[in-house]
Amino acid sequence: METIEKFLNKFISPIAQKMSENDTIQSIAEGFMRTGPVTFGVCFFAILANLPFTCYADWLKSIGIYDHMQAVLNASLNILALYVSFSLAYSFAKRKNDNALSCGFLGLLSFLVVIPQTVIGKDGVAIAAFQLDNLGGNGILVALIISLLTAHIYHALSKKGLKFKMPDGVPPMVSESFEPIFISMIVVLVAFAIRVGFGFTPYGDFLNFFSSTIGDVLIKVGLSVPTILILYFVANLLWFFGIHPNTVYAPFVPLQMTLIVTNMKDLAAGEPLTYLTVALVSMFASFGGNGNTVGLAFCMLRAKSKRYKQLNKVAFIPNLFNINEPMIFGFPLMLNPTFFIPMVFSSTILGLLGLFAMQFITFDFNPSMSLLPFTTPFFVRGFLAGGIKVLVMLLLLLVVNIIIYYPFFKIADKKACEEEQAALEAEKGELNEAQ
Repeated sequence: METIEKFLNKFISPIAQKMSENDTIQSIAEGFMRTGPVTFGVCFFAILANLPFTCYADWLKSIGIYDHMQAVLNASLNILALYVSFSLAYSFAKRKNDNALSCGFLGLLSFLVVIPQTVIGKDGVAIAAFQLDNLGGNGILVALIISLLTAHIYHALSKKGLKFKMPDGVPPMVSESFEPIFISMIVVLVAFAIRVGFGFTPYGDFLNFFSSTIGDVLIKVGLSVPTILILYFVANLLWFFGIHPNTVYAPFVPLQMTLIVTNMKDLAAGEPLTYLTVALVSMFASFGGNGNTVGLAFCMLRAKSKRYKQLNKVAFIPNLFNINEPMIFGFPLMLNPTFFIPMVFSSTILGLLGLFAMQFITFDFNPSMSLLPFTTPFFVRGFLAGGIKVLVMLLLLLVVNIIIYYPFFKIADKKACEEEQAALEAEKGELNEAQ
């Protein structure tokens, strides 16, 4: 234990600290969070349009409302790359105290410049149009790269003072709109050069190049079951030693959004979900907060010590909503060797059990449930995502989760009872002496 702590403090903590202070990494996390009004705003429609009941879906189509619900999704989640291209550039510029709105619009512009602008019709004739897939899941990673490139160029040129100065007395709104004229020209020129350059390659454009090479590898590796399980393992390990797991999750957000959008597109098209296994394993491995402490919360319902009885009154309900900071800091679980094994390994165990169950049970899954806020209770999310089957599976995994934590909790509870008894006897002794 001490060796692991020394290793983390020496090597991992500095890396985590640098990542938390890195403007690019933090802009990615912040940029995707800023798309919340788009993702959360349509969550209601996404849920209603894709509830896991065949008769319900048929009814929606029969009354003609299903296509209108899909139109809402087409205007939001299915063109998420557009929102991302603006939001990431905006977030980076804001952190650097640049003109955030101008930078955001240039990020969006650059993304639209580098992606294909024609669609081949049924008759083989090219039509001037943006393909919806390129504005959604297929384009999210490209939008990230291009918008951040734009933001870095914008910041570098701004630092050099390459701004158009308007005379004094000009209204601020006018001055701010004219200020980045020269920078805009250079940014557009760079986007144009990328478009032309890749136009002379066998790939035809930057999006196709990225998707066929780097992006394909990133998605295959990043959206694989082993990677998901390793991700939760590392996050739990760092959380145990006091390093917030958001540091680990931030770089994974673009891949997660790619997963969600791709699965939703597949669902709407009536096709098998590309990332069904990954999505389900992720759900099975990550409920109840980091470290799956909801199992511990249920164990504490049978606590004998006053300490843990009182703590559970405060921590139980928040833990059902995946908020386990009261448990982490109040127990405490952080740096508590008794709970190292259950806290660090529970996600891996539950994920593997879920994966094993999938070999024998077919699960229906509504990927739009991944858009629900992280505070959504696991049993609500599970039922909405896959009906009774997924709910039952999560409840069974909860039982396993409780079993994993229970022997370690009994050790801690027994020790707490002994300490309370010793304190009580000491207090009685002091009273007797005083009398």
